[in-house]
Order: sequence, then structure tokens, then C-alpha cells
Amino acid sequence: MKRTTIKDVAKYAGVSIATVSKVINKKGYVSQATREKVQHSISILKYQVNANAQSLKALKTKKVAVLVSDISNMYLMSIAKRVEETIRAIDYHMILMSHNDNPETEAELFQIVLQQQVDAMVLIPTGANKDIVERMMASGIHVIAVDRRVNNVETDYVADDNFTGSYESIKYLQRNGHSRIGVLYGHTSNTIGAERYHGAVEALKEEGNYDERLVLQANFREEEAYLKTMDLLSLPTPPTAIYSCNNTMTLGLLQAVKERNMKLPEDLSIIAFGDQAQWKLFTPTITLMTQQARQIGLEASMMLKNRLLIEESYPIRERIINPVLHVGETVTMINKT
Repeated sequence: MKRTTIKDVAKYAGVSIATVSKVINKKGYVSQATREKVQHSISILKYQVNANAQSLKALKTKKVAVLVSDISNMYLMSIAKRVEETIRAIDYHMILMSHNDNPETEAELFQIVLQQQVDAMVLIPTGANKDIVERMMASGIHVIAVDRRVNNVETDYVADDNFTGSYESIKYLQRNGHSRIGVLYGHTSNTIGAERYHGAVEALKEEGNYDERLVLQANFREEEAYLKTMDLLSLPTPPTAIYSCNNTMTLGLLQAVKERNMKLPEDLSIIAFGDQAQWKLFTPTITLMTQQARQIGLEASMMLKNRLLIEESYPIRERIINPVLHVGETVTMINKT
């Protein structure tokens, strides 16, 4: 007869594997109604807890995994640095890895995380690999998602208000007279890409100047952003302004502008969603919807520290931080036509 697994219990109860794990281990917040549903499923299916697996995880390894999307992104590295500073103070050590926005690479790295039996993970996710994330949480690994959500998995979470920041970036260009606006967005397979894309599109549509030919996907990659910018600038009627949805794509945008010998903002206005630190030596100063890297890193670190040190269960925590418009010198006012 097939042995009942934790996955069977989760399916029968209509909840996630992570929720079943919380009930079994008596850690993490679960509502009373859900707890009773899980306990009923355990009873009906006669599920037996694997005591050996539980005892193995009971031994703290004093290791925390930090899995980011791009180790060349200064914003993400500033968050990783803040996490490392926090956990070193409580005698933990960090394992840093990058999945480069590739779900297959992310899945491989998750296996390393499981093998290392880390106590917690700070994750900038691709949005995929829901089942593996649930399995990690079921094994007792605390997961704090930063910048993006794990699709359909509830975890502690801290991020920018990506939709509003993107929306307000377009509105700022519109207030300066721009109606033909190009957009370089990442992709919509994770929450950060989807929220920034939809924020920009909604602002464009509200003013009646949305043109799908000017809204191009560059997958958060520098080279793709360079090529898509060249496409935009080669149009018979090119945009008067371009909005870039992250730091990495902004590098590609600026490379294309440089190769075209264009001046900012005389020939083209640009605004970007990103961290100020990367552009502090760039002239003219870039107009940015700035990510509050220090605050986000601090919030993620405190969430992590509490999960590592506090034994009592408490609800999932979520913190959304408003980005701030930093007016630089790359947006000019033009006459409305």
C-alpha cells in the first residue's frame, strides 16, 4: 500500500504543503479553521510524521541562503550586504547565489539550498518553482521574498510599490509634455515585471497615448534593452522619451543613446526605475524613480532575524515601500502637440 505523504494531506485539505508543515511542527501562523481542516485530513488519511526527517531539521545549521536574480545589480547586492551584516551579528553565515532570471537554474540552486539544510532563505524569485519552494518551507526553511513574490505561495515579503512607481514615472513624463513615450519592460512572468509593466501601460492608456509599438520587452537584460532602444530610435517617428523599468536595462538604453550621438535631454528624455547608487557619477544626472534599497534591505533583514530567533508562531508579514521620484537632468519639458 502506498505510504501517505505530506503532499497527499495538503491536496486533501485544499491547502499548501507549507501550511501542513506549520500545523505539524506547530510553527508559523495558521488560522484555527485551517488548522482543524489539516488535522482532520491527517486523521482521515492516517498520515505518519517522519520523525527522522524532523530530528534532522531540528539541528540548526547557522546558514542562510540569499538567492538573487543578478549579482551584477548593485541594488540587489546592497540588500545582500545588509542581510549579511545582520546575520553575522547573530553568528549566522550567508550562502550567496544567482539564478539570472532562469527558472531552471533557480530550481537547481534550490536543490543546493535543500542539501545545505539552511535555516532560512532570502529570495528574489523568478516566480516559478512553486512546488520546490513549498517543499523547502515544509522542511522548516523560512523564506523571505524580496522585490517579487513567489507565484501562489505565501511567504514573508518586502518590496517596492512597483505598480505605483511605474505609473508615476509615466505621469511625470506626461506632465512634461511627452505623449510619444517608449517603455522598456522586463517580462510579466514575475510580480515585479508584471506590476511595472501594468503601471506604465495604465498611465499611457489614461492619457490616450498608448502605442504597443513603443512598449517593448527587454527581459531585464542589458543587451536586449540596447537592441530594443535601437529599434525605438529607428522608427520613422521615434519617441520623445523612454522609460526603463530597471537599472540593468537602463545600461543598454544609455549605450544605444551614446552610439547614436544623442544628447540627454535635448534629443531624448529618459526616466528609469532603479537605485541611485549606480548612477551617482553619471552626467547628466538621471531622473529616477528610486528604490529605497537601504530600507528594503533593513526590513528584509529584520524579518529574517525574527524568523531565526523568535520561537513563537506569528502571521506572515508583508511590507510595501513607496519608491521616491528623484528629479535629475534627463527629462525636459516639450510643447504638447
